[in-house]
Amino acid sequence: MEDDQIKKDQGTDQAIAKDPPPIKRNFLVNNGKPLNYEHQFSAKKSSNKITFILIGLFLLIVLGGAFFFRSKIENLVGNLQPTPTPAPVASAQPTPTPNPLVKSEWSFEVLNGSGESGLAKKIAAKIQDLGYQVVKTGNSGKSDYSQTQVFVKKDVLDKVDLVIADLRDVIKIASVAGQLQEGTASARIIIGKDSI
Repeated sequence: MEDDQIKKDQGTDQAIAKDPPPIKRNFLVNNGKPLNYEHQFSAKKSSNKITFILIGLFLLIVLGGAFFFRSKIENLVGNLQPTPTPAPVASAQPTPTPNPLVKSEWSFEVLNGSGESGLAKKIAAKIQDLGYQVVKTGNSGKSDYSQTQVFVKKDVLDKVDLVIADLRDVIKIASVAGQLQEGTASARIIIGKDSI
C-alpha cells in the first residue's frame, strides 16, 4: 500500500510538476542587474523629457544670443558715418589773381556803322557815364554793319571780357572781332544795326 501511496504521491508530484509553469516576472537582466519593465519605460520617458528640455534651452540660448548680437551690430552699423574722402589737393602752382577792371585804363573810339545818324554820340555819352574815356566818335567807312563789333589792342586783350560784361546794358557786343592795329585808343567799337 505504501507503494501505492508512493505512486500516488509520485503521481501527485507529477501532477504538481505538470501544473502550468509559474508566471514570468517582468524582470530583465541588464549588466547582471534585474530591471522592471515599468521602471525601464518610465526611465526612457524621463530621459526623453530631459533631452527635449536641454534642446529647448540650447535653442533659446542660441536664438537669444543671435538677437542680442544682431541688435548690437545694427547699432554699430547705424552709428557709423562714412569716412570723408579728402578732396584732391591743388597743385602747388600759385593761382593768378584776376585782373580787376580799371576803367580809367581804357579808352574807346566809337564809330557808327548802323546808318542811323547820331548813334555814335549817344553811345559814347553812355560809355563815358560808366567811367570810360572816349577819344573819338564818328562814322565808320560803311553803314551796313548788322552786328556791333569791337577791336582791341593786344596789351589789354586779357581784360576785354570784363569790359564787354560791363558795357552789356549800353551796347550789344557778342565777342571780339579782331585786334586793333592802329590808333591811340584801347578799343574801337563799330556800332551795328543790332544796337539800334
